[in-house]
Amino acid sequence: HVNMEGYMRRRYRYDVLQYGFIHVARRYLWRTSIADILTGRLNYFKTLVGAIALSRKLRGLLDDAPMVGVLVPPTVGGALANVALQTMGRIPVNLNYTATNEIIAGCASRCEITHTVTSRAFLDRVPLDPPGQPVYLEDIKQAVSGKDRVVAMLMALFMPRFVLLRMLGAEPKTENDVATVIFSSGSEGTPKGVVLTHRNIMTNIEGLREMFPHDKNSCLIGFLPFFHSFGYSVTLWAGLMEGLRTIYHPNPLEPKPIAQLIKKYGGSIMIATPTFLQGFIRRCDPEQLSSLECVVAGAEKLPERIRNAFHERFRIEPMEGYGTTECAPVVSANLFDSESPGFHVRYYKPGTIGRPLPYQVVKVVDPATHEELPVGEAGLLLVKGPNIMAGYLNDPERTEKALRDGWYVTGDIAAIDEDGFITITDRLARFSKIGGEMVPHNRIEEYLHSLLELTEQAMIVAGVPDEMRGERLVVLHTLDDQQLSTLKERLNNCDLPNLWRPRPNAFHKIEAIPVLG
Repeated sequence: HVNMEGYMRRRYRYDVLQYGFIHVARRYLWRTSIADILTGRLNYFKTLVGAIALSRKLRGLLDDAPMVGVLVPPTVGGALANVALQTMGRIPVNLNYTATNEIIAGCASRCEITHTVTSRAFLDRVPLDPPGQPVYLEDIKQAVSGKDRVVAMLMALFMPRFVLLRMLGAEPKTENDVATVIFSSGSEGTPKGVVLTHRNIMTNIEGLREMFPHDKNSCLIGFLPFFHSFGYSVTLWAGLMEGLRTIYHPNPLEPKPIAQLIKKYGGSIMIATPTFLQGFIRRCDPEQLSSLECVVAGAEKLPERIRNAFHERFRIEPMEGYGTTECAPVVSANLFDSESPGFHVRYYKPGTIGRPLPYQVVKVVDPATHEELPVGEAGLLLVKGPNIMAGYLNDPERTEKALRDGWYVTGDIAAIDEDGFITITDRLARFSKIGGEMVPHNRIEEYLHSLLELTEQAMIVAGVPDEMRGERLVVLHTLDDQQLSTLKERLNNCDLPNLWRPRPNAFHKIEAIPVLG
């Protein structure tokens, strides 16, 4: 509580994202900033110049709507588009390009988006209808003249920050102004527009600066999309705020080219999901990832089978972290243990999601009464701190349910041990109540995979209504006939509780398991 209260009153190094970026870029002009396969590398000077040139062109193409859609994958162009819009004082809204046109249009409508910055090359590969008037990065790049570049360079080097931003059309901003809106996946209904302020995101960056080891040679690997809160806050803005270099790749399902970038640029910090780690295990050589110093897996449970397989192949153990979009997003993470003469501080405990980062407090409460539970007892996880969202966009009803007396209700079932490490049991929504007993889907999925010794996700457990018991389990899978037969045989002879065992007719084959939405 003391740490969190300190962060609530604390003045950060930078109050506003674009203010911090300009300061960092001018301080580290010739240090590599961002890179990708097509563009190559840009130093901080070229990144700042590119953002200014793009802003000046966008100013003549956009109307006065405060929010602007962005439909671009994690690339140099995507990063520049986000930075340029921030320097203009606009609110970039990165739209989920794995969703349907209908969902994208609905999200844009709620933000009153009239223009969307996108790319023709990207739309050729992902046929979508950009909401409102499309603004193509290729057209802007072609329209930037030599004179435009010179003007942008002079502005980048010599113009005072407040004058520079006013020249680009930006009004003064404060830490409590909206930085972005990130939409949820819609797994629990209509996608929720999570409103994040500059202070929300800067709180995450301040915490990461204190807790994650890094220096001027550190290199982030950025393949999580910017419509994902980890992609936006960490691989886009944290790198720029810390003067690091970040390498981007547009598709997280292409581990081979990502591994080539890691080898070329000396990638050292990788943030991924367990699903994406599986691709590296199957398709990459150990020497390609030999520069990695820290691998953090989040967004879903890190199965032990994946952690062990990654460690065995690449000699580095992924550390599990946890976050939610509403928390901007990092809540907790396993970190490296700290050694000093006479002291050993433990920050890593496999099977947990680590300890909360210092800017927040967490507690576990009874889901029904919201009374705080004793240490070690599982219940509903709540989070409080200056990283908590401002609310859901134009949705006071769902905001009221999610924010209670300053605490964010995560919807996850967790336990906190005596050392402060958090263990996530499951999503509250990923339980089935069968015969009065709460049956966790995640733990059954883990057990089914262990019966076949699978490292890749091949099964998903869900609950459907049942007249006799309230609910029953079904398993969606991509197994072949031989695997399914072996699984059913081993399931009959296992020690799984009877209520947790899917029936033989509960297995349903699907073509593929979605991994991006």
